[in-house]
Amino acid sequence: MPRKFKLDNGVEVTVRAIRPEDAEIEQAFVRSLSLKSRHLRFFNAVRELSPQMLETFTHPNYPDSWALIATVRNGASEKEIGVARYAPSKSASGAEFAVAVADDWQKRGIGTQLMKDLLAVAERAGVPRIEGVVLRQNKGMLALAEDLDFVARQDPDDPAVLIVVKNLDN
Repeated sequence: MPRKFKLDNGVEVTVRAIRPEDAEIEQAFVRSLSLKSRHLRFFNAVRELSPQMLETFTHPNYPDSWALIATVRNGASEKEIGVARYAPSKSASGAEFAVAVADDWQKRGIGTQLMKDLLAVAERAGVPRIEGVVLRQNKGMLALAEDLDFVARQDPDDPAVLIVVKNLDN
């Protein structure tokens, strides 16, 4: 069920599940991210999603994976301004999340809303634990994780990376 909220400037944002027909706005969203934002999200400067990634990203398989997008109206069409998703993690018990917000829309609470809603979906889906791989330089994501009571630990294989973890089966 889509959820709407208003930003401080009065703009109405819709948070809803991603759908297969969102491939075009998902690709446009990724293309619109700055080099820095793409690096923080993908750990490299992906210019656009491959056809396989686009298929995976727009066809989540609930309860194992899910994605929520934040959109605003752009005339008669919808524009994606943020996304949060989870998918099975490499570890046996839980899911890995990722979140990204368009550069012009950052620091307005969109990432927080997306993550709160994603955590609620994951909990309803029975995901026991959710974790994210975050570059140390991604201060915004680390602050968000701390605000949402994630615990951060050093990645044993990479000093530039922290793993943030939240147990959902409390």
